[in-house]
Amino acid sequence: MSASAPTHLIIFAPAMLHRAAWHALLSTQPDIVVVGAVGDVTEVADLLQADRPTAVLIDLPNPRPEVARALKSTVPTTGLLFLVASYDLAEILPLLQAGALGCVSRDASVGDLARALIAVGRGELALPPSIAARALAALARGEPVAAGLRAPLSERETEVLRLLAYGLTNKDIAQTLFISVRTVEAHLRNIYGKLGVRSRTEAALWAMRHGYGPGE
Repeated sequence: MSASAPTHLIIFAPAMLHRAAWHALLSTQPDIVVVGAVGDVTEVADLLQADRPTAVLIDLPNPRPEVARALKSTVPTTGLLFLVASYDLAEILPLLQAGALGCVSRDASVGDLARALIAVGRGELALPPSIAARALAALARGEPVAAGLRAPLSERETEVLRLLAYGLTNKDIAQTLFISVRTVEAHLRNIYGKLGVRSRTEAALWAMRHGYGPGE
């Protein structure tokens, strides 16, 4: 998927006024196309369009892991982003373990929210870097990942993997290594194959387990 493809956004919120407010606010953001707003998990799949980067913004009074699990089961290819009161690791970790790709504080700017939605739509982790590193470290202690390499990593792939383990986005990795986002995406595909993993999160967990990421 091209990095420039607009992100399709599905808004999930039980309250109708909240759905209407998010729809009005986010419809004006560049690179985001709001395709609908629903209040029931079973309605989300009807809005999904194949081969489109898609994010689901989840606005609940109390973010619950079971909602993430239900959505992930219904629309497994979408990126789930929860609104949270604060970046409390004890609240965020269960959401990530249940299938969410990120959380955004209700005090964040609209721009930060839009960037996070675009990131999860691409399958990237969307958390502040310091929280991302701590979250990945905690997940790595309990999540099963592939045990070994299927093929050796190149020097550049190792660099990309290390930055991935620190919670950097594709754009951040590209800027750090002075390469294009497309090149980062190509390296990630190679890395997934060599690690025997299927997702960005699994690759990051493998990296944490094998000493490529930050320490405790």
